[in-house]
Amino acid sequence: MAYIGTQPKDVRSFGRAKFDFTATQGQTAFTGADDDSKTLGFTNGQIEVYVNGILMDESDFTTSNGNTVTLASAANLNDIISIVAMQTDIPNSDYVPASGGTFSGNITASGTLGVTGAVTASNGLTVDDDGATPLTVDRATSFGNIIDVQKDGASVGAVGSPYGGELYIQGTGANSSGLLFTSGNTIQPRKNSAADDGNIDIGASGNKFKDLYLGGGVYIGGTGAVNKLDDYEEGTWTPVIGGATTTSGQVYNQQNGTYTKIGNLVTAHAYVAITNVGTVTGAYAYIMGLPFPITNNSGAYPSFAIGYFGTTSQNASSFTAYGNKGSSFAYITYRQGAGTSSQYLSPAGIGNSAWIFTMTYTTES
Repeated sequence: MAYIGTQPKDVRSFGRAKFDFTATQGQTAFTGADDDSKTLGFTNGQIEVYVNGILMDESDFTTSNGNTVTLASAANLNDIISIVAMQTDIPNSDYVPASGGTFSGNITASGTLGVTGAVTASNGLTVDDDGATPLTVDRATSFGNIIDVQKDGASVGAVGSPYGGELYIQGTGANSSGLLFTSGNTIQPRKNSAADDGNIDIGASGNKFKDLYLGGGVYIGGTGAVNKLDDYEEGTWTPVIGGATTTSGQVYNQQNGTYTKIGNLVTAHAYVAITNVGTVTGAYAYIMGLPFPITNNSGAYPSFAIGYFGTTSQNASSFTAYGNKGSSFAYITYRQGAGTSSQYLSPAGIGNSAWIFTMTYTTES
């Protein structure tokens, strides 16, 4: 039996071991295994002997070798001889003092095990509980490391608390990185438990993470509002060539549109081919259906060249489109030759045609 604390050298009733023997007729000597297969052992002068529950006087028996009790009067058949050994001098290997000491076997604690100093387990330490916190590690009074993680006796990292109510996980060494989990809903980089700004990477070449899911934006190259990227999208849209007043009955061979939106900057690509212009009326011809409305800022009239293929249209040398701010369409304009001014294309000039273009503009969406 092992003990934690002061060695019980002077407490006579500290430990008792009881051995029960069932006697044969005329038996006087009792030794070896008792009725429960426990081997009799005692210190001479530190035992009590009972016959059928009656305490014998020391003159009624003798002891020898620390393992044999001999009665002065022979026992009768089936008498119960009980020998109680007082364990007042427990061997040093059976207890662990308050300071130092080693258990050579396993330790089982069915309740709470409180340890105020260090614990070293050379063959591993397993803590298991069902439905409760299996291990609590508490550093009192001061802040610092709570768990020291070692390899071959050398520290490789630590878990601790540098401030009240906060937690850090930290590697060791001059260039080891760490993380601080704050009460302010942030996870911050740390180096040797100290704050670190702009020196720790997430992932590395050949050791990349896969996807990053964010509910907010990313500050790139600075912490100002102008550095925040809060949106990235890729998608499709349906381009329509129509008129300012009426657009109906058109038949398209192709209506392909894609876009990329980074922040408030939109780049839209389109290829649209009309095989039947249908009914198109109004003063101007439009490119309609842009994936996001053009920003309404003063002077926001993005322009872009468009390619045209067809059999009927205005006599034009080039086509350009001008986005209408605050809307999702662009006017189609044309020039009839070098040095001529731009003119708006009328719906009658659309004809059976194909248009291809790329448009870049800003949006407030």
